[in-house]
Amino acid sequence: MTVSRRTLLGWLATTVPATSLSMAALLTTGCSQRNGTLLLGGGRFVQPDGSGQRHVVAVVDIQRQQTDLIDLDFYPHGIHWHPESPNRLAVFEKKGPHACELDLVSRQLTRVIESQPGRYFYGHGVYSADNQLLFSTETRLDGLDGVMAVRDANSLAYLGEFPSFGKEPHECKLIDSGKTLVITNAGGPLDGAAPCVSFVDVASQQLLERVLLTREDINTGHVAIADDGSLVVVSAPRTGMSVKDNGGVSIRPQGLPMLSMTSPQAIVDHMTGEALSVVIDNRSGVALVTHPDADMITFWSIAEQKMVHSLALARPRGTTLTTDGRYFLVSYDRVPKILRIATADVFATPEMVVDSAYISGSHLFNWHV
Repeated sequence: MTVSRRTLLGWLATTVPATSLSMAALLTTGCSQRNGTLLLGGGRFVQPDGSGQRHVVAVVDIQRQQTDLIDLDFYPHGIHWHPESPNRLAVFEKKGPHACELDLVSRQLTRVIESQPGRYFYGHGVYSADNQLLFSTETRLDGLDGVMAVRDANSLAYLGEFPSFGKEPHECKLIDSGKTLVITNAGGPLDGAAPCVSFVDVASQQLLERVLLTREDINTGHVAIADDGSLVVVSAPRTGMSVKDNGGVSIRPQGLPMLSMTSPQAIVDHMTGEALSVVIDNRSGVALVTHPDADMITFWSIAEQKMVHSLALARPRGTTLTTDGRYFLVSYDRVPKILRIATADVFATPEMVVDSAYISGSHLFNWHV
Protein backbone atom coordinates (compact mmCIF):
# COMPACT_ATOMS: atom_id res chain seq x y z
CA MET A 1 0.00 0.00 0.00
CA THR A 2 1.28 3.49 -0.82
CA VAL A 3 0.12 6.96 0.05
CA SER A 4 -1.32 8.51 -3.08
CA ARG A 5 0.68 11.24 -4.78
CA ARG A 6 -2.48 13.38 -4.95
CA THR A 7 -3.00 13.11 -1.19
CA LEU A 8 0.58 14.11 -0.40
CA LEU A 9 0.48 16.99 -2.87
CA GLY A 10 -2.71 18.19 -1.23
CA TRP A 11 -1.17 18.18 2.20
CA LEU A 12 1.96 19.98 0.99
CA ALA A 13 0.06 22.59 -0.99
CA THR A 14 -2.16 23.54 1.93
CA THR A 15 0.46 23.54 4.66
CA VAL A 16 3.85 24.71 3.34
CA PRO A 17 4.02 28.50 3.75
CA ALA A 18 4.63 30.68 0.72
CA THR A 19 7.50 32.42 2.48
CA SER A 20 10.36 29.95 2.87
CA LEU A 21 11.80 29.28 6.29
CA SER A 22 15.47 29.95 6.87
CA MET A 23 17.83 27.14 5.89
CA ALA A 24 18.83 26.73 9.53
CA ALA A 25 15.19 26.24 10.51
CA LEU A 26 14.64 23.75 7.71
CA LEU A 27 17.60 21.56 8.50
CA THR A 28 17.54 21.44 12.28
CA THR A 29 16.03 18.40 13.97
CA GLY A 30 15.33 20.48 17.04
CA CYS A 31 18.05 18.84 19.17
CA SER A 32 20.28 21.92 19.31
CA GLN A 33 17.72 24.70 19.00
CA ARG A 34 15.34 24.11 21.91
CA ASN A 35 15.17 26.59 24.79
CA GLY A 36 15.55 24.45 27.89
CA THR A 37 17.86 22.48 30.12
CA LEU A 38 16.43 18.97 29.72
CA LEU A 39 18.17 16.13 27.91
CA LEU A 40 16.41 12.94 26.85
CA GLY A 41 17.82 9.59 25.83
CA GLY A 42 17.24 5.88 25.93
CA GLY A 43 18.76 3.72 28.62
CA ARG A 44 18.94 0.13 29.82
CA PHE A 45 20.53 -1.35 32.91
CA VAL A 46 20.33 -4.35 35.20
CA GLN A 47 18.30 -3.77 38.36
CA PRO A 48 20.51 -3.56 41.47
CA ASP A 49 18.50 -6.36 43.10
CA GLY A 50 19.18 -8.64 40.14
CA SER A 51 15.50 -8.84 39.18
CA GLY A 52 16.16 -8.21 35.49
CA GLN A 53 16.94 -5.56 32.89
CA ARG A 54 15.15 -2.21 32.89
CA HIS A 55 14.47 -0.11 29.75
CA VAL A 56 13.83 3.61 30.19
CA VAL A 57 13.63 7.03 28.64
CA ALA A 58 15.82 9.15 30.91
CA VAL A 59 14.89 12.82 31.39
CA VAL A 60 17.91 14.74 32.73
CA ASP A 61 17.67 18.25 34.18
CA ILE A 62 21.25 19.52 34.04
CA GLN A 63 20.69 22.61 36.19
CA ARG A 64 18.90 20.71 38.95
CA GLN A 65 21.12 17.63 38.61
CA GLN A 66 17.99 15.49 38.59
CA THR A 67 17.11 12.48 36.43
CA ASP A 68 13.61 11.03 35.99
CA LEU A 69 13.07 7.61 34.41
CA ILE A 70 10.10 6.56 32.27
CA ASP A 71 9.81 2.79 32.03
CA LEU A 72 9.22 1.03 28.71
CA ASP A 73 9.23 -2.60 27.62
CA PHE A 74 11.83 -1.95 24.89
CA TYR A 75 15.17 -0.18 24.51
CA PRO A 76 14.44 3.33 23.13
CA HIS A 77 16.54 4.58 20.22
CA GLY A 78 15.07 7.57 18.36
CA ILE A 79 12.99 10.08 20.36
CA HIS A 80 11.07 12.66 18.31
CA TRP A 81 8.64 15.25 19.63
CA HIS A 82 5.57 16.67 17.95
CA PRO A 83 6.50 20.25 16.95
CA GLU A 84 3.15 21.70 18.05
CA SER A 85 2.91 19.54 21.18
CA PRO A 86 6.45 19.15 22.55
CA ASN A 87 5.20 17.10 25.51
CA ARG A 88 4.16 14.38 23.04
CA LEU A 89 7.05 12.15 21.94
CA ALA A 90 7.26 9.38 19.36
CA VAL A 91 9.79 6.77 20.51
CA PHE A 92 11.18 4.01 18.28
CA GLU A 93 13.06 0.78 18.84
CA LYS A 94 16.02 -0.03 16.59
CA LYS A 95 15.53 -3.30 14.70
CA GLY A 96 12.42 -4.34 16.56
CA PRO A 97 8.60 -4.27 16.56
CA HIS A 98 8.16 -1.66 19.28
CA ALA A 99 7.30 2.03 19.15
CA CYS A 100 5.09 4.24 21.27
CA GLU A 101 3.95 7.72 22.15
CA LEU A 102 4.93 9.26 25.49
CA ASP A 103 3.56 12.20 27.44
CA LEU A 104 6.29 14.09 29.30
CA VAL A 105 3.91 15.88 31.64
CA SER A 106 2.51 12.66 33.09
CA ARG A 107 5.75 10.73 32.38
CA GLN A 108 3.55 7.98 30.94
CA LEU A 109 3.22 5.88 27.81
CA THR A 110 0.01 7.07 26.17
CA ARG A 111 -0.30 4.94 23.01
CA VAL A 112 1.43 2.10 21.24
CA ILE A 113 2.50 2.67 17.62
CA GLU A 114 1.69 -0.63 15.94
CA SER A 115 4.24 -2.26 13.65
CA GLN A 116 3.13 -3.69 10.32
CA PRO A 117 3.18 -7.46 9.74
CA GLY A 118 6.45 -8.81 8.38
CA ARG A 119 8.66 -5.86 9.22
CA TYR A 120 10.44 -3.99 12.00
CA PHE A 121 10.97 -0.42 13.05
CA TYR A 122 14.56 0.63 12.43
CA GLY A 123 14.98 3.37 14.98
CA HIS A 124 13.85 6.78 13.74
CA GLY A 125 10.96 8.93 12.60
CA VAL A 126 10.11 12.53 11.77
CA TYR A 127 6.94 14.64 11.73
CA SER A 128 5.89 16.28 8.48
CA ALA A 129 6.20 20.03 7.95
CA ASP A 130 2.49 20.52 8.67
CA ASN A 131 2.67 18.26 11.77
CA GLN A 132 -0.11 16.07 10.38
CA LEU A 133 1.97 13.03 9.39
CA LEU A 134 4.53 10.85 11.14
CA PHE A 135 7.14 9.15 8.95
CA SER A 136 9.26 6.25 10.23
CA THR A 137 12.04 4.07 8.84
CA GLU A 138 10.97 0.42 8.57
CA THR A 139 12.37 -2.71 6.94
CA ARG A 140 10.68 -5.72 5.38
CA LEU A 141 12.11 -8.82 7.05
CA ASP A 142 11.76 -10.73 3.79
CA GLY A 143 14.56 -9.21 1.70
CA LEU A 144 15.33 -6.22 4.01
CA ASP A 145 13.93 -3.65 1.56
CA GLY A 146 13.39 -0.30 3.22
CA VAL A 147 10.17 1.69 3.40
CA MET A 148 9.09 5.01 4.84
CA ALA A 149 5.86 4.29 6.70
CA VAL A 150 3.31 7.10 6.90
CA ARG A 151 0.93 7.48 9.85
CA ASP A 152 -1.58 10.09 10.89
CA ALA A 153 0.27 12.12 13.53
CA ASN A 154 -2.86 12.55 15.65
CA SER A 155 -4.62 9.18 15.45
CA LEU A 156 -1.44 7.17 14.63
CA ALA A 157 -3.49 5.33 12.00
CA TYR A 158 -1.35 3.69 9.33
CA LEU A 159 -1.84 5.48 6.00
CA GLY A 160 0.68 3.79 3.71
CA GLU A 161 4.31 3.84 2.67
CA PHE A 162 6.86 4.65 -0.01
CA PRO A 163 10.34 3.26 -0.70
CA SER A 164 13.48 4.35 1.12
CA PHE A 165 15.44 3.32 -2.00
CA GLY A 166 17.82 1.07 -0.11
CA LYS A 167 18.17 -1.80 2.33
CA GLU A 168 17.68 -1.42 6.09
CA PRO A 169 16.97 2.33 6.39
CA HIS A 170 17.82 3.91 9.72
CA GLU A 171 17.82 7.69 10.23
CA CYS A 172 15.56 10.13 8.38
CA LYS A 173 15.44 13.92 8.33
CA LEU A 174 13.28 16.41 6.44
CA ILE A 175 14.76 19.34 4.50
CA ASP A 176 13.45 21.84 1.93
CA SER A 177 10.41 22.90 3.98
CA GLY A 178 9.51 19.26 4.47
CA LYS A 179 9.48 18.44 0.77
CA THR A 180 12.51 16.13 0.83
CA LEU A 181 13.42 13.24 3.10
CA VAL A 182 17.09 12.41 3.67
CA ILE A 183 17.38 8.71 4.58
CA THR A 184 20.39 6.60 5.52
CA ASN A 185 20.17 3.04 4.10
CA ALA A 186 22.64 0.69 5.78
CA GLY A 187 22.72 -1.70 2.81
CA GLY A 188 23.60 -5.37 2.83
CA PRO A 189 26.79 -7.43 3.12
CA LEU A 190 29.83 -6.68 0.96
CA ASP A 191 28.41 -8.66 -1.96
CA GLY A 192 24.94 -7.17 -1.52
CA ALA A 193 23.16 -3.84 -1.87
CA ALA A 194 25.42 -0.83 -1.38
CA PRO A 195 24.85 1.51 1.58
CA CYS A 196 23.63 4.95 0.56
CA VAL A 197 22.02 8.20 1.59
CA SER A 198 18.86 8.71 -0.43
CA PHE A 199 17.07 12.00 -1.05
CA VAL A 200 13.38 11.32 -1.71
CA ASP A 201 10.71 13.74 -2.89
CA VAL A 202 7.82 13.29 -0.46
CA ALA A 203 5.06 14.38 -2.84
CA SER A 204 6.03 12.21 -5.82
CA GLN A 205 7.68 9.45 -3.73
CA GLN A 206 10.54 9.49 -6.26
CA LEU A 207 14.28 9.28 -5.73
CA LEU A 208 16.01 12.63 -6.26
CA GLU A 209 19.60 11.65 -5.42
CA ARG A 210 21.48 8.64 -4.13
CA VAL A 211 24.81 9.34 -2.42
CA LEU A 212 27.36 6.50 -2.01
CA LEU A 213 30.33 6.36 0.33
CA THR A 214 33.88 5.96 -0.99
CA ARG A 215 34.65 3.05 1.34
CA GLU A 216 32.90 -0.22 0.58
CA ASP A 217 33.45 -1.84 3.99
CA ILE A 218 31.20 0.48 6.04
CA ASN A 219 27.46 1.08 6.14
CA THR A 220 25.49 4.31 6.50
CA GLY A 221 24.21 4.85 10.03
CA HIS A 222 23.45 8.29 11.42
CA VAL A 223 23.69 11.54 9.49
CA ALA A 224 24.12 15.20 10.43
CA ILE A 225 23.11 17.93 7.98
CA ALA A 226 24.69 21.38 8.19
CA ASP A 227 22.85 24.61 7.54
CA ASP A 228 24.38 24.79 4.06
CA GLY A 229 23.35 21.20 3.22
CA SER A 230 26.72 19.55 3.89
CA LEU A 231 26.52 15.94 5.11
CA VAL A 232 28.46 14.00 7.73
CA VAL A 233 27.67 10.26 7.83
CA VAL A 234 28.88 7.90 10.55
CA SER A 235 29.18 4.18 9.92
CA ALA A 236 29.60 0.71 11.38
CA PRO A 237 31.22 -2.27 9.61
CA ARG A 238 29.01 -3.78 6.89
CA THR A 239 26.60 -6.63 7.64
CA GLY A 240 28.44 -9.92 8.13
CA MET A 241 31.73 -8.31 9.12
CA SER A 242 33.23 -8.58 12.59
CA VAL A 243 32.34 -6.11 15.31
CA LYS A 244 36.11 -5.72 15.68
CA ASP A 245 36.36 -4.35 12.14
CA ASN A 246 36.46 -0.59 11.73
CA GLY A 247 33.63 1.83 11.24
CA GLY A 248 34.14 5.23 9.65
CA VAL A 249 33.28 8.86 8.98
CA SER A 250 32.27 10.27 5.59
CA ILE A 251 31.94 13.96 4.72
CA ARG A 252 30.30 15.76 1.80
CA PRO A 253 30.75 19.54 1.94
CA GLN A 254 28.14 21.47 0.01
CA GLY A 255 29.01 21.34 -3.68
CA LEU A 256 31.74 18.70 -3.32
CA PRO A 257 31.73 14.88 -3.64
CA MET A 258 31.29 12.56 -0.68
CA LEU A 259 34.58 11.30 0.79
CA SER A 260 35.04 8.56 3.39
CA MET A 261 37.94 9.45 5.67
CA THR A 262 41.13 7.38 5.36
CA SER A 263 43.46 9.66 7.34
CA PRO A 264 45.01 10.20 9.74
CA GLN A 265 45.68 6.50 9.38
CA ALA A 266 46.41 5.89 13.07
CA ILE A 267 42.99 7.30 14.02
CA VAL A 268 41.07 5.57 11.23
CA ASP A 269 42.76 2.28 12.13
CA HIS A 270 41.64 2.82 15.73
CA MET A 271 37.94 3.21 14.82
CA THR A 272 36.99 -0.26 16.07
CA GLY A 273 33.29 -1.00 15.67
CA GLU A 274 30.73 1.66 14.88
CA ALA A 275 31.08 5.39 14.63
CA LEU A 276 27.82 6.04 16.43
CA SER A 277 26.55 9.58 16.89
CA VAL A 278 27.31 12.87 15.16
CA VAL A 279 26.47 16.55 15.58
CA ILE A 280 27.57 19.64 13.65
CA ASP A 281 28.47 23.04 15.10
CA ASN A 282 27.45 25.29 12.21
CA ARG A 283 29.41 28.30 13.43
CA SER A 284 32.76 26.55 13.30
CA GLY A 285 31.90 23.98 10.64
CA VAL A 286 33.16 21.21 12.94
CA ALA A 287 31.43 17.86 13.50
CA LEU A 288 31.86 15.76 16.64
CA VAL A 289 31.66 11.96 16.23
CA THR A 290 31.52 9.32 18.98
CA HIS A 291 33.30 5.94 18.74
CA PRO A 292 32.15 3.86 21.74
CA ASP A 293 34.05 0.66 20.96
CA ALA A 294 37.25 2.66 20.36
CA ASP A 295 36.83 4.75 23.56
CA MET A 296 37.31 7.91 21.51
CA ILE A 297 35.62 11.00 20.12
CA THR A 298 36.82 12.77 16.98
CA PHE A 299 36.34 16.28 15.58
CA TRP A 300 36.22 16.94 11.83
CA SER A 301 36.42 20.04 9.66
CA ILE A 302 33.61 19.71 7.12
CA ALA A 303 34.99 22.24 4.63
CA GLU A 304 38.46 20.67 4.65
CA GLN A 305 37.26 17.05 4.99
CA LYS A 306 39.86 16.31 7.63
CA MET A 307 40.19 15.55 11.33
CA VAL A 308 41.13 18.43 13.61
CA HIS A 309 41.26 16.66 16.99
CA SER A 310 40.66 13.38 18.80
CA LEU A 311 40.11 12.67 22.47
CA ALA A 312 40.21 9.47 24.50
CA LEU A 313 36.93 8.95 26.35
CA ALA A 314 35.38 5.84 27.88
CA ARG A 315 32.41 4.51 25.87
CA PRO A 316 31.13 7.79 24.32
CA ARG A 317 27.69 7.38 22.75
CA GLY A 318 25.16 10.19 22.22
CA THR A 319 26.01 13.78 21.35
CA THR A 320 24.23 17.07 20.75
CA LEU A 321 24.77 20.82 21.28
CA THR A 322 23.65 23.00 24.17
CA THR A 323 20.78 25.29 23.28
CA ASP A 324 23.08 28.31 23.04
CA GLY A 325 25.54 26.43 20.82
CA ARG A 326 28.45 27.07 23.19
CA TYR A 327 29.12 23.43 24.03
CA PHE A 328 29.06 19.95 22.62
CA LEU A 329 27.40 17.50 25.02
CA VAL A 330 28.42 13.83 25.06
CA SER A 331 27.09 10.86 27.03
CA TYR A 332 29.83 8.43 28.03
CA ASP A 333 31.09 5.68 30.35
CA ARG A 334 29.56 2.34 31.34
CA VAL A 335 27.72 4.10 34.18
CA PRO A 336 26.47 6.91 31.93
CA LYS A 337 27.62 10.46 32.57
CA ILE A 338 27.46 13.63 30.47
CA LEU A 339 30.30 16.02 29.71
CA ARG A 340 30.57 19.22 27.74
CA ILE A 341 33.27 20.56 25.42
CA ALA A 342 33.47 24.17 24.27
CA THR A 343 32.59 24.49 20.58
CA ALA A 344 34.90 27.51 20.34
CA ASP A 345 37.88 25.43 21.51
CA VAL A 346 37.64 21.67 21.05
CA PHE A 347 41.12 21.36 22.58
CA ALA A 348 39.85 22.72 25.90
CA THR A 349 39.57 20.33 28.84
CA PRO A 350 36.11 18.67 28.90
CA GLU A 351 33.91 19.24 31.94
CA MET A 352 31.57 16.63 33.41
CA VAL A 353 28.13 18.16 33.98
CA VAL A 354 26.04 15.11 34.99
CA ASP A 355 27.47 12.13 36.88
CA SER A 356 24.37 9.89 36.80
CA ALA A 357 22.44 10.22 33.54
CA TYR A 358 21.23 6.66 32.78
CA ILE A 359 21.44 7.48 29.04
CA SER A 360 23.24 4.49 27.54
CA GLY A 361 21.50 4.78 24.15
CA SER A 362 22.83 6.14 20.89
CA HIS A 363 21.52 9.69 21.14
CA LEU A 364 21.06 12.79 23.27
CA PHE A 365 17.98 14.91 22.55
CA ASN A 366 17.34 18.44 23.85
CA TRP A 367 13.77 19.24 24.88
CA HIS A 368 11.94 22.39 25.92
CA VAL A 369 8.82 23.03 27.99
